[in-house]
Amino acid sequence: MLGLAPVFASAQESYEISIDNAPGDLKEKLETISRLKKSQREYPTTAALRRAALQDAAAFEDALKAAGFYAGSVNADVTPGVDGDPSRIAFTIESGTAFTISDYEILYEDEGDDRPATMSDAGIAGDKSAAGAALRDTQRAFRHVLWENGYPSAEIISRRAIANLEAGTAHAVFVFKSGPKARFGSAKITGAVKTKPSYLHKLVEWREGDEFERSELVSYRDKLAKTGLFSTIDVTPGAPDDTGAAPVLINLTERKRRTIGVGASFSTSEGPGGRIFFENRNIFGRAENFRIELSGSQFKQAINFDIAKPLPRLPGQAISNIEFSNETTDAFDARSFSVTGGISKDWRDEKLKTTAAITLETSDVETNGVEERTFFVSTPLSVVWNSEDDLLNPTKGIQASWTVAPYVGTDGFTQSEVIARSRIIFGKQKRFTLAARGAIGATFGIALDDLPANKRFYAGGGGSVRGFGFQEAGPLDAENNPIGGRSLIEGAIEARAKISQNIQLAGFIDAGSVSSSTLPNFNDTFFIGYGGGLRYFTPIGPIRVDVAFPLDQRPSDRSYQIFIALGQAF
Repeated sequence: MLGLAPVFASAQESYEISIDNAPGDLKEKLETISRLKKSQREYPTTAALRRAALQDAAAFEDALKAAGFYAGSVNADVTPGVDGDPSRIAFTIESGTAFTISDYEILYEDEGDDRPATMSDAGIAGDKSAAGAALRDTQRAFRHVLWENGYPSAEIISRRAIANLEAGTAHAVFVFKSGPKARFGSAKITGAVKTKPSYLHKLVEWREGDEFERSELVSYRDKLAKTGLFSTIDVTPGAPDDTGAAPVLINLTERKRRTIGVGASFSTSEGPGGRIFFENRNIFGRAENFRIELSGSQFKQAINFDIAKPLPRLPGQAISNIEFSNETTDAFDARSFSVTGGISKDWRDEKLKTTAAITLETSDVETNGVEERTFFVSTPLSVVWNSEDDLLNPTKGIQASWTVAPYVGTDGFTQSEVIARSRIIFGKQKRFTLAARGAIGATFGIALDDLPANKRFYAGGGGSVRGFGFQEAGPLDAENNPIGGRSLIEGAIEARAKISQNIQLAGFIDAGSVSSSTLPNFNDTFFIGYGGGLRYFTPIGPIRVDVAFPLDQRPSDRSYQIFIALGQAF
């Protein structure tokens, strides 16, 4: 019922609105759809203000019905302003009890056999809510059952709820068009110029003749997207033929295959750093990826050649790497060459990856004027879990890895390392982030003096304990050069707060210890760095600037460190 207090024509300069008795969180929604609330403009007469109030009241009643309050009504009282006071519009909501669905009726516009005729046939209970959103979701769930049971072209035609005002219930009617029942036919691919159809067919998981399941098309499209080869991907079911076989129509547009990229960083601990890479995707037409990367900083310069070949049937990749590197640090100088080959396998929707490899490497290592040539064959095994949602600015998920690498050659030993990081986001509009990172490393089967300097663990620097120089958060020799250790433990906590759309402030504490023992020794000295920074968000990721300080500064330590890079620290 719409009610209105008596009004008289007069100039209206301003007004105030109140909405009373709205159920649950519906008041906020009513304020959102209110024209009076949104416009806040002046109305020349009380009659004009009354018409606007009537429009809002009608919209509120529609919102009540959409929320399942079919017997609800809205009363609008307009009180004209007097002596310069604002006019007042009071909306009183009489919602009544929320209706529930007593039963669901399924109707089809077209003819067909073997279709679910009731909700129970489809295995759907429905939540009995008469709200519009709940009815929509229930109907979509029924359509999904059709899609997954041989009706790939099933579509929603309409829905309605017939209210029984006395009983406070409603009868829901869902209308569909199922289309003909179908089985998987052949995959028909268009638009693949460089990519070989045989590779695209290997990504297919369905078999011709199987009952059509639309989720298989979604899964296939996701696989095509993850290859990074295509700018547009369209995977749709075709019309079934006389035998009921429906082809899968795959229309693709290939993206440019070659990419050149650059990156840069700066820190007072490592100096300026940069990298440039060239990437060629799809070299031989089966999504093979070839990448050359040149990287350099004050302490290390390297060139890497990587080739990765997808193995769709595994699923996983065959990987290979060649690296030449030159390291010039306070702890050691090393010129190294390595060749690696291996296989990785994806599990759990590619969140879990296991990798087995074999590496041949040789290094010319100089420590304190003593030069040593080393030769090693290692078989690193790794397990990585990565559910993070972004490479440079993850907002959810966990990244954790465990690596074990037995070495034979100049000496025999085994190294293992566990690294993990995650974060939680909270507060209004998710303004605040609390992130954490930890690492533990250990070396078995060799004394520290026999462990080559370039195989030891070190801490300190931008990716480790900020506040200390590169490799300097650990024991030093008589000339203040890092010694390194057989084991390592690190931890870091960082709190971030967004102060605007593009700017985030951060404060952090990092800690780490390097030990000469096989496993981390918690009695050894822990080096602690602390500080703060700023992140400026750009379309490609946050630009990070951190200033860090050592908690217990030694005479050889700088009083502060500055780090500039692209992406969050962790």
